[in-house]
Amino acid sequence: MTTTTELDALRAENEHLRETLRQRDSFIRSTFGRYLTDEVLEEILEHRDDVCIEGERRIVSILFSDLRRSTELSEQMDAVDFIRMLNHYLGEMIEIINAWRGNILEFVGDAIVVVFGAPRENELSARDATACAVAMQRRMGAVNAWNREQGYPELAMGIGLHTGEAILGSIGSETRMKYDMIGRNVNLASRVQGCTAGGQILVTTEHLKAAGDLVHVNEAGTMWVKPKGIREEIQLHDVVGYGTHWL
Repeated sequence: MTTTTELDALRAENEHLRETLRQRDSFIRSTFGRYLTDEVLEEILEHRDDVCIEGERRIVSILFSDLRRSTELSEQMDAVDFIRMLNHYLGEMIEIINAWRGNILEFVGDAIVVVFGAPRENELSARDATACAVAMQRRMGAVNAWNREQGYPELAMGIGLHTGEAILGSIGSETRMKYDMIGRNVNLASRVQGCTAGGQILVTTEHLKAAGDLVHVNEAGTMWVKPKGIREEIQLHDVVGYGTHWL
């Protein structure tokens, strides 16, 4: 027979467990809430044991995007107009990234850093990242139509994609923390983006192999480059479509 003392101890233990879960949920929401869709965030909270935020190595797909001539435009345009134009562009891109299960880690000015396959694993991360990049470039037509209506200049964006291992986890201190990724492959994805022209999507051979057979590539656009900070030459592929969608 359970005594009153034992029942009180069980109640106290249950309350301690509930409080621990509440604190963990609060931490996850504060760390990821600005970057993830509500759907993904709720999935993380539902599968707490499958999510590692302390630090791990994982194969992920990495997307870097950047606008061309943005510094020049920022110097030429009225500040309010420039920010309005930039926020409209970012809003359109964020909608697409969320739809393809990408997680935005950072905005660096007009540049967007996205990871696919973290913090929740996704075996189709390379496919999703490629389809997302194609959708982003296709959306630029609508972005520029809006720009013309507002009297703003047209924009052009370059996107670089790479798939490889990265270290992921929450980085910072108690006062400022974010979920981020670090490693050679992150730097490589950034360098790939730096090789793009406006309106172009370039991917590494590793990413192309991981993305599957539905990727359409312009063979004439295949190139060998030696990006800054990368020891060896790498082969880049010019993606012009995915599935039934073409640039």
